[in-house]
Amino acid sequence: GNDVAFDKTSFLNEALLQGLSVIAGISDYPYLQMPGNCAHTDFNCYSQVFDSYRTNLEHGFLVGEGGFKVYHPALLTIILMNEPDLKFQPPLRPQNFCRALVSAFDALLDAEKEFDVVGAKPNITATFSFGVCPWCTRFQSLPGLGQLDDLRSAMQDPRSVGYTARNDLWQAYQARFENSVNTANPAESLYSLFLKPYQENFQGMPVFIAEYHSPSAQDQQADLEAMLRMANDESTLLKGFSFFEFQARYDKGGAELGFGMFGLGEQPLGEFTLTPTSWNYTAWCLTPLAAPRHLSSCPQITGDVEYVPANQKFDSHTWGYDEANVARPEDCCGRCLELPVCNSWTWVPNTCRMSGSQPPKSPFSLQGAVSGSPGERP
Repeated sequence: GNDVAFDKTSFLNEALLQGLSVIAGISDYPYLQMPGNCAHTDFNCYSQVFDSYRTNLEHGFLVGEGGFKVYHPALLTIILMNEPDLKFQPPLRPQNFCRALVSAFDALLDAEKEFDVVGAKPNITATFSFGVCPWCTRFQSLPGLGQLDDLRSAMQDPRSVGYTARNDLWQAYQARFENSVNTANPAESLYSLFLKPYQENFQGMPVFIAEYHSPSAQDQQADLEAMLRMANDESTLLKGFSFFEFQARYDKGGAELGFGMFGLGEQPLGEFTLTPTSWNYTAWCLTPLAAPRHLSSCPQITGDVEYVPANQKFDSHTWGYDEANVARPEDCCGRCLELPVCNSWTWVPNTCRMSGSQPPKSPFSLQGAVSGSPGERP
């Protein structure tokens, strides 16, 4: 996450030198992790985000001396929060996540005023998941759109979500906001499920995909090329996308390992610390990771049986993971084959259930399910 204790100047200077623009996010710390976080203040995040963002401004987001401060020219966009619709509990409740976001936006604007920031300012966004929102006012069956629509309404009238704003949020929203979502869906379904209805209902408001990568796509290169064509099409509102993600998340494991472009190699470069009193960490050379396997056939496969139940229990002795957006049983088998801890799998439409347990000797019957083991690993 974005630890406000660390100065960002060197990083932003290097990004500018390399011709890169930076999309920076406010970490989950003020929202969910700090003592007195806004999950405990009825989702009013003003004071928590004000302090957090003010420190970011002091630690590299602003440049200049004396009374005039401007944003660092490498900063392109600020993400208020990543996937607030899923992280605030209970999830997908617009009254809660919208109150959190409008109060956070209000706090950001006041933090800028405290420093008398002048000149061009970065765009602002809140990145939603690609989940459907049954409690949203509209678009309950379309991914991401209900969340974006309710946030727009809350910006126009913050009192509708129980918040009294200090600033004109609707004016600031119209001037600086852009929308964003994350998705693991392939390009074809992204257009039909999201971009087409988005353009019909959010005219003039650009959108970008903050996390794009569809590991389950049969041909990832073709899918990436389709996304690039869509982003380069000036007739759409899609501004662009960030390919997710640079390095595999070993700390998360499971399906998260399928997104990284690079993994850690075997050659250490040296050790480093984050602070004078922190642990020593080893920096490793990176190695490219192969794309997930998409098998045309699977060596050990059985139809209408369930090796991995929907209510599988995970503990310290048995590994398990459910991965969504898996199009075919063969893809589920290939995903299991990639993970050394996986010994059995069950595919039901659009979902791959994987387990570290061996296939049961007497599996349950389940119409439409396909199950198997990964076979021999190379």
